Amino acid sequence: MKNLKFNIWGIIAFSVIAFSCGSTEDPLPDVKIPEDKEDIKDEGVVAIPLKELFKDFFPIGAAVTPQQADPGTNHGVALQKHFSSITAENVMKPDALQRNKGFYTWEGADRIVQFAKSNNMKVRGHTLTWHSQTPDWMFYDQDGALLSKEIAMEQLKEHITTVVTRYKDDVYAWDVVNEALFDWDPNGVIVYREDSPWYKIFGESYIDSAFVFAHRADPNAKLFYNDYNSIFSWKRNKIYDLVKRLKDNNIPIHGVGLQGHWMVETSEQDIRTTLDLFRGLGVEIQITELDLPVYLSNTEPGSTVYTDTFSFRQKQAYSMIFNVLLDYSDIITGVTFWGIGDDHTWLDQPGRKAFPFLLDEELKPKPVYFEVQKLVQSRQ
Repeated sequence: MKNLKFNIWGIIAFSVIAFSCGSTEDPLPDVKIPEDKEDIKDEGVVAIPLKELFKDFFPIGAAVTPQQADPGTNHGVALQKHFSSITAENVMKPDALQRNKGFYTWEGADRIVQFAKSNNMKVRGHTLTWHSQTPDWMFYDQDGALLSKEIAMEQLKEHITTVVTRYKDDVYAWDVVNEALFDWDPNGVIVYREDSPWYKIFGESYIDSAFVFAHRADPNAKLFYNDYNSIFSWKRNKIYDLVKRLKDNNIPIHGVGLQGHWMVETSEQDIRTTLDLFRGLGVEIQITELDLPVYLSNTEPGSTVYTDTFSFRQKQAYSMIFNVLLDYSDIITGVTFWGIGDDHTWLDQPGRKAFPFLLDEELKPKPVYFEVQKLVQSRQ
């Protein structure tokens, strides 16, 4: 019964995930820090940078804003120290790159890519095709009617081709299609998100086309389908069927992105069952948007203080999650946090901080960091 309660709450909580990867960029200024900042210690243990800690298993990434991709700021220093991969939080989405038809805005995305190149970091592209954070002109004519298939397809092709070509050889992997599948449907009757303008225009075929366009633009890029709630049976089976259909039809797809918007009571068995299922597809798996808020439910009173209780919950949950991910490191080719530290996260609300990461609001390792470090060292 406990797991059932969690799953139901998880559905409610993640009904807003359309904005998990869709929060607006935080304009708050960054703070300069000295370059000779000492390593943080916990009971005499020195924190090993995350990218070094996991180097024998998989790249560790973070979602970032252009302002954070600056080596002269605390965020930039933390990125250089801890992460081997970065993802643009918002500025590679369709409405950020081409809000007005034919006019591209590259500055933010270019800044992130250049930072990654300067620091020998991988870049994941997010995202090429999505029903959210996409300008209306890609779906509707001037009268508000849905575009014809021919016009909409040509615009989709042009956008994907232009974006992927610009970042060819710089972006090694793309979330080609994001969140195309319907959520809560235990009988499996509703497969696709039928309210998506893409689906209304094309049906499921737009998914196939998006992957083909991306592959033609950069045949070397790894192409992923990305979705949330993917560890629950009603969603993971649909993802499995979609990816299998694409592979059976020789559509170029290389992996599945599991958005790790999980909870401190996330079921280990749900994660393992999902990874076992997708292993059978012969594709790569990446955890693309990992964050772990400290609350048991959305009705638990909020706090702006990181309590011992919150710390204990995260120690247990993150240790479990990374223990599982290490067990499947043969198929997991990347783990990306949806942020850098607790100072910036889409999960925060007024009077209710989520504290979802291993680094705190000052970008220092939290106690849970050292629990994860101890776990990884025990596996080396």
